[in-house]
Amino acid sequence: MPPKLALIGYIVIVIWLLRIEQKRNPAASRALWVPTFWLLIMGSRPVGRWFAPGSDSVGSDAAGSPLDRLVLNGLILIALLVLSRRKMDWSRIFKDNLWLILLFVYLGTSVLWSDFTFSSFKRWFKITGAVVMAFVVLSELKPLQAMESVIRRCAYVLIPLSIVLIKYFPEYGVVYSRWEGIRMGAGVTTHKNSLGVLCALSAFFLIWAALRKWRSGEFSKNRSHTYADALVIGIALFLLFGGGGTYSATSIFIFIVGIASLLILSRMKNLTRYMANHLKAVMITGILIFLLFNSLLLPMVTSSFDRNESLTGRADIWRSVLEVASRNPLLGTGYGGYWGLAPGAFTKNYGVKQSHNGYLDVYLQVGMVGIAALFAFFLAFCGKIRRELNHEFEWGVFGICFLLMVLLYNYTEADFLETSYMWTTMVFLTVVFSEASFNADAVKEIESE
Repeated sequence: MPPKLALIGYIVIVIWLLRIEQKRNPAASRALWVPTFWLLIMGSRPVGRWFAPGSDSVGSDAAGSPLDRLVLNGLILIALLVLSRRKMDWSRIFKDNLWLILLFVYLGTSVLWSDFTFSSFKRWFKITGAVVMAFVVLSELKPLQAMESVIRRCAYVLIPLSIVLIKYFPEYGVVYSRWEGIRMGAGVTTHKNSLGVLCALSAFFLIWAALRKWRSGEFSKNRSHTYADALVIGIALFLLFGGGGTYSATSIFIFIVGIASLLILSRMKNLTRYMANHLKAVMITGILIFLLFNSLLLPMVTSSFDRNESLTGRADIWRSVLEVASRNPLLGTGYGGYWGLAPGAFTKNYGVKQSHNGYLDVYLQVGMVGIAALFAFFLAFCGKIRRELNHEFEWGVFGICFLLMVLLYNYTEADFLETSYMWTTMVFLTVVFSEASFNADAVKEIESE
């Protein structure tokens, strides 16, 4: 098939998919496209990279190109205008998202001791945009449905485009590893690992949505919805399991864990509620067990995915990162002030611009204080999940599974506190779960009357 014909076919299919999605949530406002465009960018590549295919970077520093800043700052400005016109109880919203706000405030404060203060500030401002976009989703008439629309729109646009780019536009959809020269299908992203997590999360979400409809008896009511989701799930799984030529073992692993957890928790509601009531203890216990038995679990997992125990050289990177991070153990080097801003030993020796471990990356950049703040944020999210189960059970299940996937993914990839698809979705979900607080208060008021 000629590339232009394939592109036209893709455009027709996406228009069909988006029209179907619009019918799912007619209450969604046009303003919902603002956070949708934000997540589309986070799930693909910087805007400037679309005009310079094959390049490693665009712009003068890690904060992005002038075009990136123009687009993202424009979206933030529009989002702020939308919020200024909507009535929202900001005191309650801030109270319900206290640890999220404190985490971002600390990240902004850490910019002061970065060696690249201005560039670090730009990176912090960029990541803070996710919070603004999350507030726009929360301000919708039906926040949870709006959240579902945003994620589904991104899946409908990015997943089919990825396979089109890999097959018909390799100058955009294919990259080569720096050292081995291995051909990697990256699709709309910049690396096979980024494409892997996009496909894993998209497929997981659509399967979760299908399972929810099946349980409610609405699965067969509208077949066009089912066909649309099935098409995107099929493409996502094809790419996830190596359809692009290579695969991300970490993404496959978190997808399998996520689906297994979803099937168990959806069927065993009593277990789910018990787990949610003790989720903070479960998370802490799980982390401790993993740390204690890591040496036994790691060989089994790596052999299952045809990887060595060094996790493709990650173990060497971790030792080096830990050595550097130990020089500033309490406060770190400052958010955004290390990777990519100056060509250091890691980039020269390993060809990487991240530590390939989210926990180490947070420790390196914002120290033990940052680790504590991130941990408090996750504990607060556990409390939100417990509340959400009583509000919307299926969304509570989604929250548990998504949290598990995030925690596991960051063992071999650095995604915490990044302008990425997974972390941005995490922020969106945290803020949107505030709706349960408002509904709970409304129920109390009715009961009191």
